[in-house]
Amino acid sequence: MALTPIILFIYNRPDHTKQTLEALSNNTLASQSDLFIFADGPKNTASKEQLESIKQTRKVAASEKWCKTVTLIEFETNKGLARSIIEGVTEIINKYGKAIILEDDIVTGKYFLEYMNTALEKYKDNKEVMHITGWHKPIKGKTKNPNDCFFYPVMDCWSWATWADRWQYFEKNTDRLLNTWTKDMILRFNHDGTEPGMWSQVIENKEGKINTWAIYWYASIFEKNGLCLAPTKSLVKNIGFDNSGVHCGANPNEEITDTIDYQIINYPTTFEINKKEWRKIKRFNKMIHHTDFKGKVYLIGKNIILLPIRITKRFLKLVGLFEPIKKLLKR
Repeated sequence: MALTPIILFIYNRPDHTKQTLEALSNNTLASQSDLFIFADGPKNTASKEQLESIKQTRKVAASEKWCKTVTLIEFETNKGLARSIIEGVTEIINKYGKAIILEDDIVTGKYFLEYMNTALEKYKDNKEVMHITGWHKPIKGKTKNPNDCFFYPVMDCWSWATWADRWQYFEKNTDRLLNTWTKDMILRFNHDGTEPGMWSQVIENKEGKINTWAIYWYASIFEKNGLCLAPTKSLVKNIGFDNSGVHCGANPNEEITDTIDYQIINYPTTFEINKKEWRKIKRFNKMIHHTDFKGKVYLIGKNIILLPIRITKRFLKLVGLFEPIKKLLKR
């Protein structure tokens, strides 16, 4: 079995890129895999500091033989993340028929490539399976799933893979979605109403507030009633919760603290949504968005605790002491 090519998208974060590549190179199948690294170019307004970061990031990418082969594709001008991913994935996947995709802040466990390649081979002829991810939300509690992975109707892009005959359905057409989707479709798209941030991304793309790709791949899968495969325990962690990325800020609810060196042995053989796992994910959504009872209690308690801090902060800003104290504490 020919191993699936890996695509990595990098830009201006040398430290994140190094951690991502080091973890990837420690994978059990790294020495047998081909890696294609797409390095986006600088913006017209890039400062000297930003240009140096881009240069250092590329230097990291070219510094070692991270996989069997490493092909670095460097662009002189800035495409932006959405265009880079759409064009890069399309180029490689049309040539090789399938691909594993990473961004520069996704650290993988050592069995990640093993899982991805096995799943891509196992489900290549089952067209209802459209997407594979190595990510799983940090949901506490033991799983009762007899398999180590499961099917659900949602696309997660923090490490993913697909095939060319599925990727062909990708379409970034905001107006068509806005004009044709019903309220019921939007509700289901929003994880049955537990994740309102899904549809709002489509609206924000229309308004020009963001320019993304992943929400449209999810929409393409959704319209085809496609299944997505995910592990019951995350095989990756996102190290970009430091406000260094374009679309990812601090997010303690998504931080993985358990080991990601988890080997997938048992794969589902029935092609249907795992209702138990899907319910767990929706309960998790409700909790982090404070829409369930426990979440509301937590939010009330949090606001009570933080009230004195907020009042003090507001007073210090009013009298002009907030910034001097902030600088003093940073020393």
